[in-house]
Amino acid sequence: MKSLVLVFVAFGTISFLFYFAGSYLGYYNLPNIISCGIVIYLILFLIRRTRNSLLRMDRPQLFLLLSFVCWFLAEAMFGYYRRVLNTDQYLSMADIFYFAGYIFLILLLWRLNKTYKIELSIFVSLLVTFFLFAFYVLYISVFIFNLYSLRGDFVDLILVFAYPFFDLFIIISGVQYYFREKDISLNKEYLSWLLISACGFFFFLADIIFGFNDLFGFTQDDHLFKLFFNVGYLILGIAIMTRIFYVNIHSRND
Repeated sequence: MKSLVLVFVAFGTISFLFYFAGSYLGYYNLPNIISCGIVIYLILFLIRRTRNSLLRMDRPQLFLLLSFVCWFLAEAMFGYYRRVLNTDQYLSMADIFYFAGYIFLILLLWRLNKTYKIELSIFVSLLVTFFLFAFYVLYISVFIFNLYSLRGDFVDLILVFAYPFFDLFIIISGVQYYFREKDISLNKEYLSWLLISACGFFFFLADIIFGFNDLFGFTQDDHLFKLFFNVGYLILGIAIMTRIFYVNIHSRND
C-alpha cells in the first residue's frame, strides 16, 4: 500500500508540475492525461486486489475501467485537436469518448443502486431544478438583458448543459450512496463516496467554466478548467485507494 501511495503522489506531483510550468512538451493537456492514466492504474490494481482479472471482473469494475479508459482517450484526442489541429470543433471524437465515459460511470452507479436502492425521484428533482435554473439564468442574461452575445452554435449550447448535468448526477449519487453505505457498512469504505462526489464537483466547475467560455468567448485563458479536471481525477484516485485500503483489511481478516 505504501508503494502504491508513493506512485500516486509521484505522478500526481508530476501532473501538477506540468500544469504550473505552463509547458506541456507541445501537448495541450498532458497533466490531465497523466492524472487520468494513474487512475486507470489504480483501478487495475483494485481489480487484482479483489482477486479478479480483466476477464473475470464484475460489472461495476468493468464500467469503472471503461469509463476512465474512454476519458483517457478523450483527453488525448482533445489535446491533439487543440494543440496540433488548433481547433475546438464540436462534436469531435473527443466529445464522443467523454460522453461514453460518463455513460459507463452512470451505468456503474445504476448497477450499484440495485444494492443501495436510492429513490430515483431525488435524482430527477435535483437535476431538473438545476436545468431549469441554469436555463433561466442563461435566457435572462442573453435574450432579455443582452448582457452577453452567443459566440457558439446550437451544439455548444447543448453541451453547456449536458456535461454539468452528468457531473451533478455524480455529485448527487456520491452523497446519497455515502449516507446509505454508512448505514450498512462496518468499516469506513463509505468515505470514498464523498471523494467521488468531490470529483464530480470539480468536474462540474471545469465543465461550467469551459462551456460558458466557449459559448460566450469570455477569455482565451482556459487553464483553470484544466486544473479542476486534474484535481477531479486525482481526488477520484484517492477514492479508489481508499477502497484498496479496506480491501486489504478484509483480506487480512480472512
